[in-house]
Amino acid sequence: MIKLLRVCGLVLFLAACPHFVERPAHAATAKAAWAHQASDLPADPDIRFGQLANGMRYAIMKNATPPGEASLRLRIDVGSLHERDDQQGVAHFLEHMVMNGTRNVPEGEFVHRLERAGLKFGPDTNASTDFQQTVYRLELPETDAKTIDTALFLLREIADQANLDPAAIERERGVILAEERKRATPQYRMAVDEFDFLLKGDILPRRLPIGDPDIIRTVPRQRLVDFYEAYYRPERTTLIAVGDFDVDQMEAKIRKQYQSWKGQGPAGTDVAPALLPDRTLEARLFVTSGVAPRIGLTWVKPADTSPDTRADRERRLIERLALQIINRRLERLAGRPKSPPFIAASISKGRYADRGETVALLAVTEEGKWQPALAALEQEQRRILRYGFTREELDREIAELRAQLTSAAAGAATRFSSGLAQALVGAVNQNEVFTSPATILTLFDRVVEGLEAQKVSESARNLFGSDGPLLYLSSSIASGAREQDLIEIYSRSRRLVSVGPPKRQRFRPWPYTDFGPAGAVAERREIEGLGATAMEFENGVRLTFKQTAFRDDQILVAVRFGHGRMELPADRASPIWPLTSGGFISGGLAKLTFEQLQEALASKVYGADVGVDEDAFLIAGRTRPEDMATQMQVLAAYVAEPGWRQGGWNRLRAFGGNLVDRMDSTPSGVFNRDVNAMLRSGDRRWETPTRAEMEAATVADAKAFLEPGLRSGPIEVVIVGDIDLDEAIRQTAATFGALPFRLAETAPRDERTPRFPEGKLERRTHKGRSDQGLAFIAWPTNDFFSDQKRTRAVNLLAQVMQLRLREEIREKQGATYSANAGHAPSEAFTGYGYISARIDAPPAHLDDFFRDVRAIAGDLRNKPVSADELQRARQPLIENIQRQKAGNAWWLARLGGVQDHPERVESIRRSIEQYLSLTPADLQRAAQTYLIDAKAWRMIVTPEKETGDSGSSR
Repeated sequence: MIKLLRVCGLVLFLAACPHFVERPAHAATAKAAWAHQASDLPADPDIRFGQLANGMRYAIMKNATPPGEASLRLRIDVGSLHERDDQQGVAHFLEHMVMNGTRNVPEGEFVHRLERAGLKFGPDTNASTDFQQTVYRLELPETDAKTIDTALFLLREIADQANLDPAAIERERGVILAEERKRATPQYRMAVDEFDFLLKGDILPRRLPIGDPDIIRTVPRQRLVDFYEAYYRPERTTLIAVGDFDVDQMEAKIRKQYQSWKGQGPAGTDVAPALLPDRTLEARLFVTSGVAPRIGLTWVKPADTSPDTRADRERRLIERLALQIINRRLERLAGRPKSPPFIAASISKGRYADRGETVALLAVTEEGKWQPALAALEQEQRRILRYGFTREELDREIAELRAQLTSAAAGAATRFSSGLAQALVGAVNQNEVFTSPATILTLFDRVVEGLEAQKVSESARNLFGSDGPLLYLSSSIASGAREQDLIEIYSRSRRLVSVGPPKRQRFRPWPYTDFGPAGAVAERREIEGLGATAMEFENGVRLTFKQTAFRDDQILVAVRFGHGRMELPADRASPIWPLTSGGFISGGLAKLTFEQLQEALASKVYGADVGVDEDAFLIAGRTRPEDMATQMQVLAAYVAEPGWRQGGWNRLRAFGGNLVDRMDSTPSGVFNRDVNAMLRSGDRRWETPTRAEMEAATVADAKAFLEPGLRSGPIEVVIVGDIDLDEAIRQTAATFGALPFRLAETAPRDERTPRFPEGKLERRTHKGRSDQGLAFIAWPTNDFFSDQKRTRAVNLLAQVMQLRLREEIREKQGATYSANAGHAPSEAFTGYGYISARIDAPPAHLDDFFRDVRAIAGDLRNKPVSADELQRARQPLIENIQRQKAGNAWWLARLGGVQDHPERVESIRRSIEQYLSLTPADLQRAAQTYLIDAKAWRMIVTPEKETGDSGSSR
């Protein structure tokens, strides 16, 4: 199964807009503490479920991936849905406040304690609020008694010891308003508008988790206290612990820490069920710059709150097969060589909390060309209702889904603790049974045994309600369309256009099984200290291999060729930009279209994604041991015989203009569009193409640029995962080792190294809200490898700067939701790198940011950091390296290029040792070397207009 093709973010628009969709919290049955106690589905036997006398629940699971770590989640059964009209935003406000000072932990010390233990604010310690729940997350880098005791103590402090200091509340208002401001993109405004249209009349669209800015500015402390006491209670709380610890000891610690907890005052109430009105055919139009042109047909029903049972799971599996078949048909329409009705389309089923259930047919179109898309969606839905599915369609989806579920079951023992903890949170929120992957696979096999296409067709018909649909059109330009026009186009198609049965697809077997005589290994050596092997085949192809036991049944493969950005033209737009957005893979192979490729390998687990690094292009995939031969054949076929078809390329070009509009509509969009080239003195290898350049790009240009490297240039294959060396050699020899001779490596020209710009201020504007702005500052440093200890000193210096920015600008001033700092040393270009800081804030605060950063830089130059600050910056960084080293992806990335660059081997070996050796004096020296005011390059992005576009047009 090839990963879903991501076309310039189209998948995001199709699957995540509206992005408030979630499964409902099923109604409790027989007052069972856990869903499996009232279900005929078995819970995962590796999890210990329990409940304290005060009503608090806990779920504990021993899991050693990564080893020596643990993931904790504290879930409170309250979200924005529980707020009154005058409390909108209070649930989210409390999420911020309870980590901002408690009766036993002073303000600011909560995060400091976690940092000393190796947790970084954001990635390792964070929280979230949605409609139905508030979740606090800790990723523990160690599972010793002290670390676990500290974590459980701090979570208990969150639960019932928050002091909600008035001064802290005042400071936090600005942080929350900054979060609202940062998220107020055109896409968000569109999603809110569509949300309100689909659930018209219900309370949920008026209970967005971010809240009402006016209430956030003025809500009194007592209102926060009342909500906290009403809903932060043991009977509404679940503690989840997954990790490398003793389950008995963890359970004893939880009981000791939480059994004394008692709720204060009257308990909060739940919300009355939704009463959705019957809807006939209706339409809504939303116009604002920066949104994707998208047409949707949505059917809305009351939410299904039935208990989670075996029969319900079987029904949902059949439904899932139906949805996959429909999505395959829509993809085929979008990939039509001539006159496709839309750029991309999909069907999805979702639920808005427990308020409503939706089935949506969505299509992204070219701007102003929504009419054929609407008609095509209507006709395809009618075709499904009338003719259903074929046996061939069903067999394909069964094969693909079985491969996914089989792979999941085989790798169950080495799932990451963080993923398991989050999945348990989801199961609790949905009141679903947490079943093992093996149980799901067994259930699937039972469902599909003797399953007829007619039953899946009937499931598809049940997806669509008798009322509606509700038609929703978003557009970035005012085209003169009216809502009545949508209804007329839909009705005309339904009334006048007949539909026939689906065309049967011609199956083509996989033809790329023989690349010629297998190659022989000419040279082989062990890479000392890394547990890896390097070898070269007689045809010049190199293989770098590492066997791991991190993830059962997982193998990662990357094929590196060419010189990446090094060899792109520096004086014109990149000729290959659409290839890395899906255009290359969607072009298929010489003997198979992309769709035929997917069909031929439906029962296989494999991947094919394209990327570009500074010094190489990559084609990569993920597979399992039984499909390793197929994975290697797919990657070798894309190297030897890419299809270079125009269809996927055309879809990307058609969306290019809207992509430019999207980037224009927010400060971060403008920043991301321009900053990479600007930081390299206008070097166009990092430049985002203009609208005209996107429209002018051709497959022929990309082919002329890449084909020589694909046909005869040097190739390095990197394999990491659950496979032994002999099998890796055998599969590489049969594919890449059998290709024609590859040319020797040629070094890139030194003069192509990018230049950091002269210190000055650059200004850009965006077309979004008038209160949105961005400021960025950067200083030139050096490349990664010329002095690795120096590089790591600057990395650590950036972490200290991050701590100070957060404490000064977020915590003390409340001026931003996120202030970031980082170091970006080049791993390919000698002498190039930069350390930077960034803030998203109102335009009036941007000059203050530069003043504050200069003050922080000056202080770092003038005196050494404290031992405590050094520890709080360094320990999370080291723990993050340790965590990543226990994963295949980290090794896949680090092993690329090691055969030509021994300094990369040294970097892997000595990273933690070098971080531990750094002193305050080393960081001060780095600050004195690089944080020079005169060399600082700055950029600000401010609104184009005094007032932002609120965005709605009916």
